[in-house]
Amino acid sequence: MNNPADPAEAGRQWNGLYQYIQNSGSEISLIEPAEGLPDMVFTANAALVHEDKVILSRFRHSERQGEERYFFDWFSHQGYKCYTLPDGISFEGEGDTVFYKDILLLAHGFRTDRASHPCIGSTLEREYKSLKLIDPHFYHLDTCLLFIEPIDLLIYYPGAFHPESVKEIEDLPSKILRLSEDDAKSFVCNSIWAGCNLLSYKCPDSLSANLREYGLNIITLDLSEFMKSGGSVRCMVLQLS
Repeated sequence: MNNPADPAEAGRQWNGLYQYIQNSGSEISLIEPAEGLPDMVFTANAALVHEDKVILSRFRHSERQGEERYFFDWFSHQGYKCYTLPDGISFEGEGDTVFYKDILLLAHGFRTDRASHPCIGSTLEREYKSLKLIDPHFYHLDTCLLFIEPIDLLIYYPGAFHPESVKEIEDLPSKILRLSEDDAKSFVCNSIWAGCNLLSYKCPDSLSANLREYGLNIITLDLSEFMKSGGSVRCMVLQLS
């Protein structure tokens, strides 16, 4: 509240992200914003989508709970099969989920309850691993872990996870890039990829050089107004396919 976002600059930054994704050839769907719910811009937290199924989020905090009915209406009108979790169980969609090969990586600890995981696994008919977050700076899984499928690379910050969850991650059959705390706080894990292009808010020079060795092309966009709320590129995009 002491460092509020500039609405005009935020609009320019959002349009920059929108134009880049559109120019990449991706098809984009939009939802109308609702008065008094500014966090709707972080659409990744709204739901988890797999094929024609969508599991709607149940937000933990009252500031975001008003979003739920708007996202339910949108997905219903688009013809998705909508599922909701039992009352009293929090889940914040793609923010706490990473599709990893044929399983789901599901986080809990700050915004999502572990009790949601069996419901998600059974609804999507997928095996899953539960990962516990322990650092409040990394409140969602998509702030501290990223899987880039085309190059089979998993990027993560070990300090964000309980030691038992670190072991679960380290046992995954992929190349693994471990981030320092400083690199993790650039929110590079909160990026999206298209082929070998990685779209990020910031990427320190040394980390960029490391990622280029894996064949990635690093593209950065200024999203500083959204980072004031702790969200970057991936928070603002919900994958529909």
